[in-house]
Amino acid sequence: MEPLKERGKEGRSGLMPQRKGRILEIMEMERFRVRIIRLRVVMMVVTDGDPDLLVAFTAMLDVLASECEERLQTLHEWWSPRAPPASPGRSAESFTEDELRGSFRFGRDAIAELLGLLGFPTGLRSASGRRFGGEEALLLLLRRLGGRERGLELAQVFGRLPPAISKMYIVALDHVFLHVASAMRLEIWEEHLPAFARVLCELACPEGHCFGFIDGTMFTICRPTGGLEAMYNGWKRQHKVKYQCVVLPNFLIGDWFGPAAGRAHDSQVLADSNLVARLQGMRGRLDVELCVYGDPAYPVHDVLVRAPKGRMTIAMEAYATLMSHYRESVEWVFGEMGELWPFVTDVRRKTTGSRATSKEDCVAALLTNYHTCRYGGVANRYFDTLPPSMSEYRAMYHLHLDNQNMQ
Repeated sequence: MEPLKERGKEGRSGLMPQRKGRILEIMEMERFRVRIIRLRVVMMVVTDGDPDLLVAFTAMLDVLASECEERLQTLHEWWSPRAPPASPGRSAESFTEDELRGSFRFGRDAIAELLGLLGFPTGLRSASGRRFGGEEALLLLLRRLGGRERGLELAQVFGRLPPAISKMYIVALDHVFLHVASAMRLEIWEEHLPAFARVLCELACPEGHCFGFIDGTMFTICRPTGGLEAMYNGWKRQHKVKYQCVVLPNFLIGDWFGPAAGRAHDSQVLADSNLVARLQGMRGRLDVELCVYGDPAYPVHDVLVRAPKGRMTIAMEAYATLMSHYRESVEWVFGEMGELWPFVTDVRRKTTGSRATSKEDCVAALLTNYHTCRYGGVANRYFDTLPPSMSEYRAMYHLHLDNQNMQ
């Protein structure tokens, strides 16, 4: 029999076969096996008077049946959720330091620390029962978000079958996503907000009580199967998903809200995030004046100052120009996030309804914070403010989460 052929587009090595083609081939092999069994029974009847001929035909059919069984086993291993791994799990020791920093964005020591801070266990298990190592799952998550590699290419890197790669990625993504809600909340920085305001004031920021900057970002998505009008952004004339972000002087994302519909105005996203009420509560508890600064699209509040718009005096123009230099830090964070994790900006991968695109965006934002804690960022030199270490950052939101649970 001919060896098992791989299906796929021409020009790639080791291509993953199409799922539909594999299922049809499995059905064809099953029918072929049944025909061999039936033919064996027929030959036993036809050659009843010639034992030598019966032995020859039986031996030939046994060989065909054995090859058919091997081929069926190979086909089933490709798509069985409980198929054993093709090789032992990969670890950070399997890659050089340059490979880790280039493809995984973190060095060996940082990955080992991140593994503990994010609470990855020794073993993870998917809903279908497949088991993975915690370190291997984290490495896959970092590698996939940090590049544009396809499932088969990742399968070759990690030595696993493509379905296993998909399931391991989902398990790792869900695990890290559990940290998002508590790690990027402004409340964990409550005691530090007056110090951030003093830092900006010392840098000649004209808004004396400002401690951070608010802005929104949008990611282009594929045409959704539902909610076309809600996701369509008339300004960009594309389908978008929107997020709201508050950036602090230490270049960390202090508050992250989303996803929101692409057509939602910034003021609507602000209202949905309840950020104004939360800021007012923090200002009352600290008993100091605090505010964030945003672009003219935001409404005016006692804790939110926006850039002036319309007809402006010379003094207002000077104020807006000076504040815009500080507000650029928000754009730097978005740019850093896109450079570190280009997977979340790949429009071809952002198909709502068929994959967890919003989870990927939120996890990428959290990993950007951890990367800044470890390696710093551009705004740290600009504002002369260092971020906490990764362990200090983890302790901050873990403590806030514990206090919430006690209340």
